[in-house]
Amino acid sequence: MEPLPLPTSLAEVEQLIIALYQPNPPETVSRIQEVLQRLQKSPEGWQLSQSLIGNPNDNIKFYAALTIIVKLNKDSANLTDDEAKELLQNILSWTIASCAQGVAPFVIKKLCIALVTFFIHFSQLWPNCLRHFLYSLDLGRATPIEALDDAVETTFIVNNLEISKLKVAIWFATSLVEEVGKTDMNSIKYVHVHERLVRNAPDLALLLARGFLPSDDTYQTQGESLVCFQAWILYAQRLSSNTDVLVTHLRELVSPALNCFAIDDLFQPASELFSDVLSNYSGFFTESHYASLASLFDSEWAAEHYNRVIHGDHQLDGISFGLLMLAYGDAKVSDLMCSTDERSQRFLGRLAGLLAADGYLVGEDSIFVPALEFWATFVETMIDNIYSEEEAKVNVWRPHAEQHLKSVVSNCWRKAQWPPAETFAEWDSNERVGFTDARKDIADMLQSIFTLENLTLVSFFSGLFLQALSVQSWAEVEASAFCLGSLSDCITEDPQYDVELSKVFASPFFDLLGQAQGPVPLRLRQTCLLLIERYCEYFERHFEYLPHALNLLFAAVGDPVLGGPSAKSISTLCSSCRCILTSEAPAFIMHYQTIRSRQVLDSLAEERIILAIASIIQAIPDSDQKLAVFENLYSIIKADCERAVQLKHQPSMLNLSDPNFLRGVEQPGDVPSADAVSHELAVRALRSLQSMAKGMQDVKEHVVDIDADPSSTNQDPKLSAIQSDILNVLVEMQRTFNTSGEIVEIICIIFRAGFSETESGPFVFPPEVVTNFFSQQRFETPRLGTLLSTACSFVGSLYRGPKNMIPSLLAQLLPWVINMLSSLPEPESDTEVAQNGICFVDKIMTRYPEVVFQIQPSQMLEFFFMFSLKVLNGKEPLPKTASAEFWSNFITLKSESPDLQGTINNAMEHLGPLISQTLIQNIGGNAARSELDKLSDPLKKLVASQVRSRQWLEQALFDQSFPSQQVGSEEKSTFLKKIIG
Repeated sequence: MEPLPLPTSLAEVEQLIIALYQPNPPETVSRIQEVLQRLQKSPEGWQLSQSLIGNPNDNIKFYAALTIIVKLNKDSANLTDDEAKELLQNILSWTIASCAQGVAPFVIKKLCIALVTFFIHFSQLWPNCLRHFLYSLDLGRATPIEALDDAVETTFIVNNLEISKLKVAIWFATSLVEEVGKTDMNSIKYVHVHERLVRNAPDLALLLARGFLPSDDTYQTQGESLVCFQAWILYAQRLSSNTDVLVTHLRELVSPALNCFAIDDLFQPASELFSDVLSNYSGFFTESHYASLASLFDSEWAAEHYNRVIHGDHQLDGISFGLLMLAYGDAKVSDLMCSTDERSQRFLGRLAGLLAADGYLVGEDSIFVPALEFWATFVETMIDNIYSEEEAKVNVWRPHAEQHLKSVVSNCWRKAQWPPAETFAEWDSNERVGFTDARKDIADMLQSIFTLENLTLVSFFSGLFLQALSVQSWAEVEASAFCLGSLSDCITEDPQYDVELSKVFASPFFDLLGQAQGPVPLRLRQTCLLLIERYCEYFERHFEYLPHALNLLFAAVGDPVLGGPSAKSISTLCSSCRCILTSEAPAFIMHYQTIRSRQVLDSLAEERIILAIASIIQAIPDSDQKLAVFENLYSIIKADCERAVQLKHQPSMLNLSDPNFLRGVEQPGDVPSADAVSHELAVRALRSLQSMAKGMQDVKEHVVDIDADPSSTNQDPKLSAIQSDILNVLVEMQRTFNTSGEIVEIICIIFRAGFSETESGPFVFPPEVVTNFFSQQRFETPRLGTLLSTACSFVGSLYRGPKNMIPSLLAQLLPWVINMLSSLPEPESDTEVAQNGICFVDKIMTRYPEVVFQIQPSQMLEFFFMFSLKVLNGKEPLPKTASAEFWSNFITLKSESPDLQGTINNAMEHLGPLISQTLIQNIGGNAARSELDKLSDPLKKLVASQVRSRQWLEQALFDQSFPSQQVGSEEKSTFLKKIIG
């Protein structure tokens, strides 16, 4: 779009300004702004502002003031002192005239900012700016700065001002501190500006003292005075020097500001001011001020405002009074906690009462969360003081403080109760999230209180649970269970706690919970099932309740809402209590089969159940019995795998009325193809097998004898047969679904589960079997990078394999990996393959260098070295990092074998110049700044361990391929000296 031409007359400029403030498309507004800004910044800008200020249109006057500000910020350095003083006289005259003419406040405020901008640039000419401005206002005309010497005292000037002028003076004082406050206090350029601003503090105090006096403008001036006072206090907080003078004068105004609370129209700004200062600058108030606030909070007036907050009467002042109380409480929390006088106790009681305001959390009661934050601070302070003060002193105030904590806990318990379902359904998403988050905050708070109250707190909630249960008050039962659940991480194995928990877990409630059509609401069922999960360790100690708890959880697995959480609880409980439940493993398998036959389970829930059963099987001490039960569960999953393969080969057998095939339908009601169903069945089956592999992992730590030879111990033939069968299933699944990356990824996870084990098991495959599996994979296999990553993990697990076999296994895997890398069109065409391939070779080289240097054909090793150097000089960060680590290790590689060490040295002689050139090209500009740390490691090692490193690096630095033309020979030589030195 073409830019607008510059206007040729004042009238055209005025028309543009008027158009700027009218509704126009954004493009038009942008074009107008661009033209006007050019005019503002031009040498004629001063004259333009003077011409525009006389226009009766407020928007044009505003733009004139804005132009003055722009010119001052851009061209003030070009003004002489006399020109600056003349400019000040003009701005003052325009401001006073605008006040007399009743111009719109936004114009006068902009002119005040123009005056402040003048002060920022010429404070040395106008140090007593506030007194001079007041004097000029009082006279009704701009007076020279020098005339201030003959002026009467500021007190007389201020008291003589008309209300309209007084208000303008307060606007100026507010703009003065706000605009100067935006400049850098520590900058040499502005340090004197801040010093001169503080000199105006006595005049400010006199001005605001008059501003706080009652007037006939419906409290507007007092309101403006509160805003100004707040701005100056917060400025004083940020001030690093000369604070005493300013703070002393500002403190004189606290009492007049406190009097504003008595005026309804001023309550809101007064409350905001005191809340802000109490929260951010509590040291501003003196003990006398705090005593005045304490008296205020103990008055009838305060009781009336407190009741408005508690009973939801927010029409007049919202929750401002509650926030003011909390700000005072935060500022004086330690004193309040240690005080036992009646006034302090009444105040703390009211703060606890803020947690019991009318309405549900967040949506209707917005004071609860801030109040909870205060009490969290209170509890933390209590804990600190109890452990740092003398016991005799603590015993004086602790009983009083704990009494308030009881009220806090009780109020939190009531607030944690869920509303009726129909009420909750009416809430919007923000209210629902807010309610849930507030309950989490309550849980955090209770954990802190537990540090002080311990058993008392647990006993309190167990009592509330049983009491609410007796009258079937389900919301109260749920809140009690929720609060007990939140304490699960705090409760130890102390028998006293178990007594209280047993009252809950042995109560008739769990009989009610087991009734499918019982009266217990869904949300309560969720909370109580979670409660069972949270107290796994309790059930380990009291296994008499364990079967009942698991029966409840299994009964809920089929529920569409409770299925996921209950399966998670089953998994956690069975894993934790596996040693107790070994005799029940066959029964659990039968239970699982029964559930499967009745309905299609959620896939994640099913995986968790299988994980739970497998963890129990893992704990069976007798190996024959363990394998027999394992086969029982495995046969179910194997049948699922076979069904998936069969359907893939025979699509016509698909029958969506058969539950076994419905397991392959992701969304109920869908009519997918046989191919899609078979793939989903395969993924579900393998994920179940993955869960078995995870569950069969040993949770106990075993001593590993790294010198022992596992080949000397004969493996159970039955275990070998099971392993062979599992491997056949995995191979067949991959062969059948040969384009599925998801299948490959799950198979890799299954292998990894065995790598971390130190004892034999169904998924701890013999190393040669794993080696054969990997070496048969082709470049076209999906998720090849994942396979290579898993192969890296396999190399790391070989410490427990037969030592005499390791070199031959690695000699089989290494050519496979390098072949995969050589199949890449470019080193960076698949970053995951490149990264994991390099990592694999690096791992072998650092542990078994002879395997790397004996690879056949030898051209493979030469290819890999060149490949890794290309990656190091590339742009992809992950492969590049892997390559940097490889070369760091290679440069310092040592061997006890003289022959092998000679081969390594020869390789380094050949590769040293190439490594040096690649590193220098990276450091010279090819590498990102974030990559330099990684690249510096091989460079350090090269310099430290290789005698010819200086020669190689010098050759690389002065080579024509050096990437930057801006680095001269001298800089290169200096760089080389520094890194060699």
